[in-house]
Amino acid sequence: MRPSLRMEVTHGGHVGHVRRQVLESAERLGAGEVKAGEAAIVATELASNLVKHGQGGEILLNELEVEGAYVLEMHALDKGPGMVSVNACLRDGFSTAGSAGTGLGAVQRLAGQFQIHSQPGQGTAVWVHFPLVPDASRAAARKFICSGVSVALKGEDMCGDSWDFRESADGLQVLLADGLGHGPFAAEASREAVSVFRRHARISPSECLSLAHQALFKTRGAAASTVSIDPEGCRLVSSGIGNVTMRVLGDAGAKTLHADNGTLGASVRKVQEMPHPWKPDSLLILHSDGISSRWDLEKYPGLIRRHPGLVAGVIYRDHRHQHDDATVVVIRQSAS
Repeated sequence: MRPSLRMEVTHGGHVGHVRRQVLESAERLGAGEVKAGEAAIVATELASNLVKHGQGGEILLNELEVEGAYVLEMHALDKGPGMVSVNACLRDGFSTAGSAGTGLGAVQRLAGQFQIHSQPGQGTAVWVHFPLVPDASRAAARKFICSGVSVALKGEDMCGDSWDFRESADGLQVLLADGLGHGPFAAEASREAVSVFRRHARISPSECLSLAHQALFKTRGAAASTVSIDPEGCRLVSSGIGNVTMRVLGDAGAKTLHADNGTLGASVRKVQEMPHPWKPDSLLILHSDGISSRWDLEKYPGLIRRHPGLVAGVIYRDHRHQHDDATVVVIRQSAS
């Protein structure tokens, strides 16, 4: 997956930059004039709301490929006053800033998918999934919904974290790698781990990490975790080396999955696999150590049932360390 583009929005001058960036991405990915214009409208409204209502924040932009068609995924994140009533704020004509009050209503109409989480005094997170061609969001039936954000350390052009997933008839596999340090050499290491993951389908999590360990000898090394989920067998198998967190949430609470000490490409004593039960309503979250592990979704009423993209955005917003790359990947089983 490509890293997320982070755009700071703290004053009105930043709104035009966000609009131009999203318009450029849409046009480069082949969107027609109408869809590119609509994407720019969505970006403008999201960024304007951060300034008008959120006391500033940030926009994250992801470029995704879904069933051969491109989609833009946007997060608008702030730690402002939040909303007392989300439904009221979505109605056209409602405004607390003296504007026409059509911002979020317009975003909701234009977006393929749209979700929002807001708490008074704690801020607002908006997640938008915007297809660049008609019906691009209508992907073939999938058993899993997977989304994430991956943001480079401020001042770096390249993110030292990399992640990817694949779904097959047998289930889903996901890998997240965190290259040591940050910058281009960290990115090289994490991308090599993802390259191994992509080249070797139908291997176990421990085999994947063992092969990655060998491939990363030529790099500075990385931490990595990988998970395989078999929904028919209600089983999850995990393997991890280093400090990439894996956590499963469900009715019984949260369970952090074991990872062994070491560094792929440098020092690994043993690569182990750990089996765990998996239920259809479970939520799997992986993140690099650029995210504090002290997050607790119970502090965000209703968030655990929302789209993984929104969950990833909130965790990133509230628990990112400022001096490292930060990646959060969230997976849930589809209800269909």
